[in-house]
Amino acid sequence: MRFRAFLSYSHADAEWARWLLRRLETYRVPSRLVGTRGTYGEIGPRLGTFFRDRDELPSSGDLGTTIREALGESAALIVLCSPAAAQSRWVNAEVEAFRAKGHDDRVLCFVVAGEPGSPDPAQQCFPAAVLAHAGDGSAIEPLAADARREGDGRERAFLKLVAGLLGVGYDTLARREAQRRQRKWAVVAAASLAGMAIALALAATAWVARNDAQRRQAQAEDILGFMLGDLRKKLDTVGRLDLMGAVDDKAMAYFATLDPRDLSDRALEEQARALAGIGQVRLNEGKHDPAMAAFREAHARSTALHQRAPDNGQRLFDLAQAEYWIGFVALEQGRYDESAVWFRKYRDSGIRLAAMDRKNFDWQREVAYGHQTLAVLDERRGRYPEAEHAVREELALYRTWTAQHPDDTALRFEAANVLSWLGTLSAQQGKLADAEAFFTEQLAGMQRNIAAEPANAKWQDLRINALYLLVEAQAQRGRRNEALANILAATTSADALAKQDPANNLWQSPPAICRWWHAQLIATSDRATAIKLADEAAAIVTRARTAEPKNERVLRWLVMARNLQAQLALAEGDNRGAQAHAAEALALLEPAWKDAPNETLRLVLANNRILAGEGAQAAGDDAAARADWQQAEQLLTTDARDALPFERLDPLVRTLLHLGRAAEARLHQQRLTAAGYVPLRPFPQAERIAAQ
Repeated sequence: MRFRAFLSYSHADAEWARWLLRRLETYRVPSRLVGTRGTYGEIGPRLGTFFRDRDELPSSGDLGTTIREALGESAALIVLCSPAAAQSRWVNAEVEAFRAKGHDDRVLCFVVAGEPGSPDPAQQCFPAAVLAHAGDGSAIEPLAADARREGDGRERAFLKLVAGLLGVGYDTLARREAQRRQRKWAVVAAASLAGMAIALALAATAWVARNDAQRRQAQAEDILGFMLGDLRKKLDTVGRLDLMGAVDDKAMAYFATLDPRDLSDRALEEQARALAGIGQVRLNEGKHDPAMAAFREAHARSTALHQRAPDNGQRLFDLAQAEYWIGFVALEQGRYDESAVWFRKYRDSGIRLAAMDRKNFDWQREVAYGHQTLAVLDERRGRYPEAEHAVREELALYRTWTAQHPDDTALRFEAANVLSWLGTLSAQQGKLADAEAFFTEQLAGMQRNIAAEPANAKWQDLRINALYLLVEAQAQRGRRNEALANILAATTSADALAKQDPANNLWQSPPAICRWWHAQLIATSDRATAIKLADEAAAIVTRARTAEPKNERVLRWLVMARNLQAQLALAEGDNRGAQAHAAEALALLEPAWKDAPNETLRLVLANNRILAGEGAQAAGDDAAARADWQQAEQLLTTDARDALPFERLDPLVRTLLHLGRAAEARLHQQRLTAAGYVPLRPFPQAERIAAQ
């Protein structure tokens, strides 16, 4: 063959192609492999020549004579796989032409971007012609060298590709490469020793000691780099979290012995990244104190780097990330004052970073993220007006950016997420009209994304979530007809997504949520249909929980479905069925509440106790009913900060009415009435409060 391989790639990956061609054409085969036989014949000292010519591609629909001849004279085909390559008709045509010659086993894939196996077509990286097909017609992904950072990495992927070209095992080639590096380093070490001998005669002993210390430090950090990188991945694969923790502890102990002032910029950068990685691993393991220690060490090194070059934007960016992580750990630990200090530093660093380069859009967005972190903190503290103020500042930025980039769907999604936050904060303050307006605008953004990218299932999923929020806001304002129309639209989309990918459990719950809302909206007008919808919702979310038994969101919706079944059974006079559904919901909910109580679970549990009390009252057990309602009252009045959260008012009014405390209930209903709130389920008729 004239060529060792033909490089097939998209124009978008030209830089990768140039890099790979240089590496392949200059690569020297390890001497211990030269002369041996690989799968495709005797191995020479060089890989040979490669064909990479994009300039001569014809504009017609045919590949052209030059390309076809080159394909026929190539022993292998290397496909640079990326979303751009997956969409390229030329790459696909080249693969088809090569495979037509019976060389299926010589097609080698080199992944540079995208996500292998992604259900999102925009992230798929393999061209259609590369994929083999099973007997049932489904695509089978090829084995590939993955050059992405989260894959094999550039160097390891390159060796895998070379092994495929030579027809030898990767381990064999990697071992020979390691031996060659060892010999190289042995020569380097020998040369260094000779240099040191000369240096001893020319320089002071202090210089020699310093050089030796730096060399040992570099060696130690190379070993640590391996331990925190490749070794960590292998230990994670086999589940040896204990060894991973030991590696992290050793690394932290070593870094603690070093003074940042004595380190080079490169050494500081490597250490800062390693420490940030250690912190994130420990955070994922729930080890907040060790995570905080790692992030503080990363911050110290990032601070030293920034002080050395205060005009270097990348160093300020790294410093800002360290500030964010320290604030985030403090937030997770409930140390809100400390978190506020670090989140303000993060926001201020983002503002300074944005001012450094107005054309760097990623840096501009750090300002928005800074506002968002402060809003999250204020929301956690129940300071809803302050949180709303921060998010409104963030929204002002996104309105400007989306006007400047009207076709950027990812940016429009981020803006829609900000609108969702504002809608939620408005609802938490009882500003229901504002909440509906924000959710309506959020929905419009997702619909624009769908119009721009109709094949992107992500936008469909996000549109469904936007519809949920809008339906709730409309239902709370008594706008049932609009809410019903929107939930029916959401149901159609949710059912379609669930059928599109039954294996995607995230898409299996939305049909149940849609049916839950539909049943709630028609519970008083068409009880038979509502019961049917509630039963369907419970069945769907039960299947979803079987697939993900530890998913709190799935558990919460299952409990809400059981509560709804109890509510409808009570309306039908089926007290036994109502009590059974309420008891089943409680059995599901209590362990989660004890393990990790939060506001969402609090409301679901309180509603469950209200329904249980109503069932007990209907069965004639007034003592049990009163005990259930007292438990609901305790849940709803505990940890209320300065004022009761708005979402607690409806269930609290019901509870107080059941307990015969109408005067107290009237005060809370006045807040509901002032907000324009209309309950989905009428308050207890016997003691219903007249609007004041």
